[in-house]
Amino acid sequence: MSDQQNTSKLSESKRQQIIDGARDVFMAKGFAAASMEQIAKAAGVSKGTLYNYFENKEMLYVALIQGECCKSEQHELPEHFSETSPEQVLEQIGQQWLISLLDPQQRALFRTVLAEALHFPQLGQAIEHNGPAIAHANLARYLAHLNDTGLLNVSDTALASEQFFALCDAGIVRKMQLSVAEPTAEVIKRQVSSAVVVFLKAYRS
Repeated sequence: MSDQQNTSKLSESKRQQIIDGARDVFMAKGFAAASMEQIAKAAGVSKGTLYNYFENKEMLYVALIQGECCKSEQHELPEHFSETSPEQVLEQIGQQWLISLLDPQQRALFRTVLAEALHFPQLGQAIEHNGPAIAHANLARYLAHLNDTGLLNVSDTALASEQFFALCDAGIVRKMQLSVAEPTAEVIKRQVSSAVVVFLKAYRS
């Protein structure tokens, strides 16, 4: 491996080390109360090193959000979706959606952003752009495929995407956020199955 490749690997490792430290500080203190000094200490780096990677706290927070929202392929369409029944594809998409929303780290991050969104709207925009917006765009693309093939009649795929995910949620996230109930895997599966039935009845050609 060349020296340049080694340097690149080391730089990415250091960047992730900083983001890991920032996560702990942001989750504990919130965005507004967190300082770059605290983050540098938690990450085990100097402030100079921290500023070499991120010029301000906002950029660091956005990098954290991007990493948390896009750390897996949870928003991608299933492979061979065109060869699979709409029921199966929508079941998989719906379950991936709820599981991602209920992931403990995602929940903690979302709560932090909600607490700061009025004062720092760019944080909420970053989460939307790097998580939900991707999932909605991919579902809308799949619904457009179903519309083009005549399996469904969907004139507004963006609206239909919102409707499908809302049907899947149907109170699960609200109850979780208010500490009323923690959904089990069985509840998620049953709720998504019901959402698929209702959605397809509404949009069948």
